[in-house]
Amino acid sequence: MKRRVPVIYNDVDTWFHRRDPRAKLAVFVLMLLYLYAAPTWEWMLAMVVVGLGLVVAARVPPLWIGALLALQIPNVLGILAFPAIQRMVTGGSAFGGNFDFGLKLALSWQAALLISASLFTTMELTEITDGLRGLGVPELVCFTLEYVLLLFYITISDLFRIMDGMKVKGLPIETKNPIKFALNAPSLAVPMFMSVLQRSNTMMSVLTMRGYSFSNRDRELRHELQFDAGDALLFGAGVVVLGGTLAANFGLITVPVLPSPTP
Repeated sequence: MKRRVPVIYNDVDTWFHRRDPRAKLAVFVLMLLYLYAAPTWEWMLAMVVVGLGLVVAARVPPLWIGALLALQIPNVLGILAFPAIQRMVTGGSAFGGNFDFGLKLALSWQAALLISASLFTTMELTEITDGLRGLGVPELVCFTLEYVLLLFYITISDLFRIMDGMKVKGLPIETKNPIKFALNAPSLAVPMFMSVLQRSNTMMSVLTMRGYSFSNRDRELRHELQFDAGDALLFGAGVVVLGGTLAANFGLITVPVLPSPTP
């Protein structure tokens, strides 16, 4: 049966799905550092190509990627297209000004989106939080993250249930037209608020029963964390890429297919 509330996790079996969540979370951090270390837009374009390869390898659903990339269209237009048109109208070059910086920024968002999707769609929510716990992130932070995300999914599910109930009672709720839905939102606010309040204590109890404890002695992980050769390969590749980028920034090495940063 098709889910009414889509989830991030993509339930297939790939090499990335079998990797330890700690390795994937560590690679995600390395990727964020790369976005700051990459010297030019060409380096960022290379990461976008890497991200596309990871998306294919992780078998990320095309609809997810399409929707996420579509959300980036206003950002790309605001950073690149509109300033370029403005420069052309005033008699300048479309590629003048801070075009290189804008292109690097726009590509960095695409790279972050692609790599994040390829990593996080291969982990269930409990895997993400168990991976964070395995990396030594405080229990309160992990608990709060899982609590907020689970409550978000449940709240959206309750929203559909409340709208169905209102339709049965003869109260029309428009869901296809965003403007009409926004006008109907106040009628949903009170039942949604009461639903969140009713679930708060239950959610606390459920997460405590699922292994959360604020004493290190009683903590239980829901997934077996085992760092193997594949995880070492994934993490090592991330370290090599980031280390090479930093070395190129300081002029220690040169990469033939990518330009060296200007001093």
